[in-house]
Amino acid sequence: MSRFNVLLITTDTSRCDTLGVYGNSHAVSPHLDHLAGEGVVFDQAHTPAPVCMPARCSLITGTHTPVHGCIENGVTRRTHLALLPDLLAEAGYTNVMVGKTHFGPVPPSFHVQHVLKGEKSGQGDDFYAEHLRAHGFNRATRHPNPVPEELFSEAFLVDTTIRELDALTSAGKGPFFAFCSLLSPHAPLDPPGRWATLFDDRALPPLNYTPGEETRHPRHLKMLLGLEGRSSGEGASEGHGAIPRLPDGAPDMTRIDAARRLYYGLAAYCDAQIGRLIRWLDERGLRENTLVIFTSDHGQQYWDHGFNDKHNFYDASWRVPLIMRLPGVLPQGQRRRFAIWNDLTATILAGAGLDVPAVQGFDLLGPLSRGEDSPRRCAVSHLYKACALATERWKLEYYLEEGRGRLWDRVNDPAERRDLWEDAAYGEVRQAMLHALLTWRGDLTDVQWLQEHTSGGGPVAVRVAGHTRGMRGSDAEQRLNERAGAIDALCHAPDAMHPWRSPS
Repeated sequence: MSRFNVLLITTDTSRCDTLGVYGNSHAVSPHLDHLAGEGVVFDQAHTPAPVCMPARCSLITGTHTPVHGCIENGVTRRTHLALLPDLLAEAGYTNVMVGKTHFGPVPPSFHVQHVLKGEKSGQGDDFYAEHLRAHGFNRATRHPNPVPEELFSEAFLVDTTIRELDALTSAGKGPFFAFCSLLSPHAPLDPPGRWATLFDDRALPPLNYTPGEETRHPRHLKMLLGLEGRSSGEGASEGHGAIPRLPDGAPDMTRIDAARRLYYGLAAYCDAQIGRLIRWLDERGLRENTLVIFTSDHGQQYWDHGFNDKHNFYDASWRVPLIMRLPGVLPQGQRRRFAIWNDLTATILAGAGLDVPAVQGFDLLGPLSRGEDSPRRCAVSHLYKACALATERWKLEYYLEEGRGRLWDRVNDPAERRDLWEDAAYGEVRQAMLHALLTWRGDLTDVQWLQEHTSGGGPVAVRVAGHTRGMRGSDAEQRLNERAGAIDALCHAPDAMHPWRSPS
């Protein structure tokens, strides 16, 4: 397979329901929907950690959070692991980084760097702050947003990416890996110009909330969200916190919908800017030899299930949009099921002709180019001291310090309202899912470290060394695939003794 350019476009905090291609009539996403029609959409793409920094560290290293070490925001990743841009640079790629990084130190193997400092609302003195000052604006952002849409962050980042790629291709420097990492629709909810009112007259989906359910969340979840010990209205800001309420205790849907309208408007603004970038790529003659990947690091609740944050395994936060396009190689207008961000690392490396055994993900490019299904058959994730497994039928969350979890029937309860963990009728599937998840968790290992530090010795050491040198980071993923597939297969076996099994 030839080496391709790679354009990776990410947003921050895009739920799947910000895209029409995922079946959401309220979404305004014509450009990403068009991209989907030219490529492959993954209906069950998940982030390896539903929080910014751990997910981004998984992307840059191709490993799960217990291996790279960043298990939550503010935790530094381990530095011995080979990084995606390092490997691509060694293979002759020119690497461009534009926008938000949030994966720790930016390696010099990103040959062109335009890196934003701090969070979206920060006062960091960086290239974006300089750009705004030149036009009489401050980087601190709010709603209503005084910055014109053509000057605001996403337009500016897309303009910067286009300028750098135009210079590279004009100079004949290739192939390239370009990472355009947008800030929105992460809060503050500050859509510029017309995007602030785009959803004023559009119907929104109903809030997915059952009164009182936030009191039943696991302790681990409440700790991460800061929900313990708060009164019902505390912390109900646009970015985080408990559900805002009326004096009678009912959810304040006026406040909730006002925030959601701004959120979807900001996501639509991102779509428009991404459309400009894709249009430039195609008009520049790079369409046929550039793998385009669009995705997001995680979603967010926006008060579904009673709070507004990520840091949880509900679908609104854990599932992410994922679209891939490479004309003539990938099928057009087709859909596949599972993928996680680690698979993107393996896929980008495969597109560069590289095979890196330590990566804990699957190459998606090869199988899809042959018309096959995704090699990943389930999703798996970590969240600080918790982990989760999602198969076609089931989702199990497990909180290690509590020694308990939650179980959801994804087919019959897609809104995730009935926790089956304590239901004896589902004891067998609970144990099967828990065994698969914890076996995978125990199977994870730092393959790069082992292979670099194995030197042999006596007869047993020699045998072990041979086994270690043959390890691949995807081995544990494949074994998990097999266990998850076996669990889902049971769901179609008629058996009156097991009410959780659906008739075939």
